[in-house]
Amino acid sequence: MDAKKKSLFMWLIFIVCVIATITLRYISDQNQVQYEEVPATVLSSQTKKTKNLSTGSTYTSYEVFVEYEGEEYELKNVHSAYEYPTGKKITAYLSHDSLYANPEGVQSSTPIFYAYFAFLVGSFVMLGVAINATVQAKVKKS
Repeated sequence: MDAKKKSLFMWLIFIVCVIATITLRYISDQNQVQYEEVPATVLSSQTKKTKNLSTGSTYTSYEVFVEYEGEEYELKNVHSAYEYPTGKKITAYLSHDSLYANPEGVQSSTPIFYAYFAFLVGSFVMLGVAINATVQAKVKKS
């Protein structure tokens, strides 16, 4: 395949990824995910900082465990630990045997949202690949 055709093919893949991203985002926004608001009690909460030794960057994560109907769950999609002191009664969102801190967490845990995110990342990657292929085609032409 010559460089010009390869470049056009990469741009075509990029366009397909963008269209898929937009379509999946629309479907995700229209999709009414089923969840139930339930009362839960905070058992523990902590902030964890993990340092990447190769880059030196630090990643912060939050672990919050709650009790609901006598069972312990890790609360998902938590944005801070200080909002969840031990013993606090909270409203959690139950969906597919998992508890979430907010409805957005339920929405972002669906297969459609994962596909949307994959195509979003793929769109950015393909943009770079398509630009690179175009530059290479122009270099070969001259």
